Amino acid sequence: MIKTINRKDGIEYNRQEKRILIPSKQQYRDTLKQLTENSQMKALIAVRLGCELGLSRLEICNAEVSNTDRYHKRGLWINVAKKIRKGKKKVEFVMRKREIPVNVGLYALLNTYIQDNQKFIVQRSKGNINKPMNPLQINYLYDVAGINWSSHKSRHYFKTQVWNWMRKERQIDTALVKELMGHTKSVDENYGEINWEYKLEVIDKVFE
Repeated sequence: MIKTINRKDGIEYNRQEKRILIPSKQQYRDTLKQLTENSQMKALIAVRLGCELGLSRLEICNAEVSNTDRYHKRGLWINVAKKIRKGKKKVEFVMRKREIPVNVGLYALLNTYIQDNQKFIVQRSKGNINKPMNPLQINYLYDVAGINWSSHKSRHYFKTQVWNWMRKERQIDTALVKELMGHTKSVDENYGEINWEYKLEVIDKVFE
């Protein structure tokens, strides 16, 4: 089913309704190959940030170049205000902060892709490039690139790959998964600290 989208900036495009799916590893690899061959680098970066770091659209838009290697080598620091609904009318903003390990392949690509004086990793094509993109523009990148899963399903792909690897290795670590995804941890899981080298090791093995 084709749906016509009319954006506020005057851009009109046809969007095929997304199938409710999480891509397989082969579908993901084929998509990356296609994006690379078509030189759709911005879409490629956005997809990999979602699928290999588990970032939401809002986090992708606000990911700043200066927050790479901020605390650890091959780390991306995420710091965004997330809107939380409390009841029917009350809305609160909660700061979500975490550092996510970046696998070797994606880290090398980012270093090649990022230009001098670039503020955001995924930068606007128009308007003030010192302001983040609107999250809806991530959807637009997916649609134009012909990616047949939604941007939110990229987070599902990330979690699925991490879980599958953990099950295979028989080392389930729910606290690590929650920390990587930015989810609220239990009281027990909030005690102590997960070693950075351990996080890097897991992510490198999942996305080698």
